[in-house]
Order: sequence, then C-alpha cells, then structure tokens
Amino acid sequence: MAYLVHSDNVFKQTELQKLEDDSFDCRPIKGNIGSLPTLFTLDGKFNHEANSYFFYLKAIKQAKDLSPCAQALNAYYRFLDDEGMSWDYFPPVKRLKPTYRYCSHLRKQIKDGEIAHSTASIRMNQVINYYKWLLYEGYLKINSEKEAPFVVEYTSIQTTGMLSHISPSFIVQTTDLRIKVPKDASTNNIRPLMPLSKEFLDILTSYLPKASEELRLQVLISIDTGLRIGEVATLSLDALDTATPLAESEHRYELRISPQLNGVQTKYGKARRIEISAQLLSIINEYRTSERRLKRVSKLDIKLENLVDSALTLNQKAKEALELCVLHEPLFISEQGNPVSGKSIEARWTDLRTMIRKNYPTFTHRFHDLRSSYGTYRLNDLLEANLPVVDCMELLMGWMGHRHEATTWKYLRFLKRKETFKVKFGILDSIMHEALGGGNE
Repeated sequence: MAYLVHSDNVFKQTELQKLEDDSFDCRPIKGNIGSLPTLFTLDGKFNHEANSYFFYLKAIKQAKDLSPCAQALNAYYRFLDDEGMSWDYFPPVKRLKPTYRYCSHLRKQIKDGEIAHSTASIRMNQVINYYKWLLYEGYLKINSEKEAPFVVEYTSIQTTGMLSHISPSFIVQTTDLRIKVPKDASTNNIRPLMPLSKEFLDILTSYLPKASEELRLQVLISIDTGLRIGEVATLSLDALDTATPLAESEHRYELRISPQLNGVQTKYGKARRIEISAQLLSIINEYRTSERRLKRVSKLDIKLENLVDSALTLNQKAKEALELCVLHEPLFISEQGNPVSGKSIEARWTDLRTMIRKNYPTFTHRFHDLRSSYGTYRLNDLLEANLPVVDCMELLMGWMGHRHEATTWKYLRFLKRKETFKVKFGILDSIMHEALGGGNE
C-alpha cells in the first residue's frame, strides 16, 4: 500500500561528485524549492511518476500547497493496491479502467457517508490532472481513443456576475469522470452560510471570559476582521505593524497581510488588506507586550535557537512553522512555546462550544462561522450606508479575500432571504466592547 513522507529541501540543480572511497555524493547547487511530498510503495519503492509530478507542480508551476494533490494521489494509489490494478493499464472497456473504477469507488464512499461530495470531486480532479500530465510528458502512451483514461467533454456554464448580460455563458473543458457537487445549500451535502444570530453572539460573549485570553482574542479577531482560522493562527507582529487608520472612519484601521510580506498564511497566498477596529487593535497591542505572552515568546526563542539540532526529530510541518517564526514573530504562541496552528485553535473552540451547549444545545457553530458573521453583518452595514451594491461587493470581496465574486454574492443572497441578519455592523462593535471588558484569565 502506498504511503507519503515529506522530504527535506529539494533543489532544482545538483551536482554528482565521486568521493575518494569510490562512493558518490549528490550536492545541491541552486534552486531550493523547499520540502516535497514523496510517495512510496509499501515495500519502499520510489513512485517515480507521482514524485516527478510533485516536482513539476512545485518547481515549474510554483504551486503553494501540494497537500490536496499529494493526499489525492496517495488515496488513488492505495485504491489501486487494494484492487490489484496498475495505474497505466487501460483496457477498451470503461468499467475495467482504473480511473473509472476509482470514480465508482468515490461515489460509493459518498453514498456511504464516508466522504463529502466536495472531497470526492477534488480527489477525482487531482487524478484527472495527473493523467493529463502523464500523457503530455509521455509517461502514458495510448494507441486509440478506447485506451484513453477518460473522455474529454465540453460544458456550458451560466455566468452569474455583474457582466452576465454581456456574456451569459462560457464553455469549460471537463471529463466524463467529473463528480458534481450539489448546489442545494439546504441539504447536508454543502454547509450553508451560518452566521451567528444576535442571540448567539450575546451567548458567545457571555462565555468568552471563561476562555483563555488567546482564544478570546482569536474569536474576536475573526468576528471583527473576517480572517480565516489559519490566518488568525499565523497573524504576526509584522502584520500588526502595518496598521494605518482609515480615512473614512476614525474607529477602524487597515492591515496588510500576505505570506511574503509578513508571514500571514492567506488562502492561495494572496496579499490583501483587512480592516480592524481601533479598540480591538489596542487590546491586541497590549497583549503583545504582556508578561503572559512574553513568557511564551521566551520558550519559542529557545526552540528557535535549537532548531538546527532538533530539526531531525521534528515533523515537516512543525519544522516549517518554526522556520516561519524566525522571519516573522507570531502573535499567538502556545504555553509550550510553539506557534499556534489552526487545528489547535479549532480544538480550543470545540471545548468552548461544548461548554456552551450544556445550556444551549442548538449552539453548533464552527469557528469558521465567525467569519461568516463578519461578512454578513458588514455587508448589511455597507448596504445601509446606501453604497452601490457592486461597490459593496468589491469592498467585501477584497477584505475577505474571496477568489471568485460568486462567493461574495452568496452573502447578498443570504441577506435577502434572512431579514433577522439585517442589523448594523455596530452590533459587533458593542459585542466586542462587552467581551473585551470581561474578566481576564
């Protein structure tokens, strides 16, 4: 069965040197592209095709995150091992081909509730892109259409953006192996927007004093800025130092965030500007110099000083997280002196939610719903200010870092359906005032 490991630094150019004892040493020259996922068979054989593909994505396409691809190909090769199939054998009959067998396997997993439609769709798409590359590079050769790993198809997509009257549809290339993700947000297949109601925001505020100081700030940052959980986790002091007051408001500031500029791990590595209230920024700046945090910084500094010696005992993610801290000091550090991760924030949020549900069983919100709350209330506030709808969408899209305008338009459609969420953004400011005024841990 296939398994994944993560390599150390990989270089585009290396030099093979013969040593005095007739052994050889491969030395790097230049072009360090960092760590790569590496796929092996159960008996330790190097998967040449898959690993060459990973190198291509990182070195040529400059992919930021190979995790979805690596996990998808790992799952695919595990399936092939279980079924005793080869990746490059494609008989004329579709149902006997490994790609079609895997597609049927994913559909069965969806039906059995083992994976979501979106997960299956991503995995299948990654496998399709892999085979396209194999065909292009000559790793896979076919003699006729019947031996192809899939059939290429073309489908028309309706345009929903503000220029839909000019170009009502566009054509995209797809295959007969695509797994459609249901668009009906009322089903269990796709979780709809779930912003916190005024009632639940009040409840959350009343419980925040019982949370740690770090979680309390993390929750308020997400509500006030719309940052994703991974962005909150990697918020750095360098990012806070970019704060500039907004000319339009004496109560709000603007921050610049990006992985390159200040280490904040934004989705897609996209640089953007976010807004934050002056009150919250002041509290955060107090926290960054607090004795509580500085004790944690001292522990982190010790880890960074010993990073070279301890590198071999760390997993790749932990090593990369610490290396990032050398460049950009994170705002949030664990009690053990480690940079906080999105998973650790999610775990603390789950503990807090469990506490709340003892008295309010219907409080089932995820941490990500705090971001939805920001988007919903902020959009309504912009609309209440009588700004043109298109301008409101552009502002919100920029602040939240949406890649596609369709994602931002979901918030407008939600507001049209839900009258109860048409409340001024000032409600979040008042809630923040109450939360920040709560007792400290």
